[in-house]
Amino acid sequence: MTPEALPTSTQKLTTNDALSYLKAVKDIFQDKVEKYDEFLEVMKDFKSQRIDTSGVIMRVKELFKGHCGLILGFNTFLPSGYEIKLPEEKKPVDFEEAISFTRHS
Repeated sequence: MTPEALPTSTQKLTTNDALSYLKAVKDIFQDKVEKYDEFLEVMKDFKSQRIDTSGVIMRVKELFKGHCGLILGFNTFLPSGYEIKLPEEKKPVDFEEAISFTRHS
């Protein structure tokens, strides 16, 4: 699956998109349940407006450090005008894996 297969900001995200991303996070961190739980806490903080969009971006980047695919995949859920970018020299090693999880789950 290619990055083009991800929904863009012009496409309407569905509950299945969100659930697929959550499944990808859970599967990648299956041996580190605390990472998954922390991600859920970040999402709760964002939903309750304890943190803003910039705060959620910062926390997701820190939480998923080393998992470029998850970080880049999170862009799908960000509002227009926001995008997480990674340094050019870093190749998203698990990008295809994350995309595969989000689209075939």
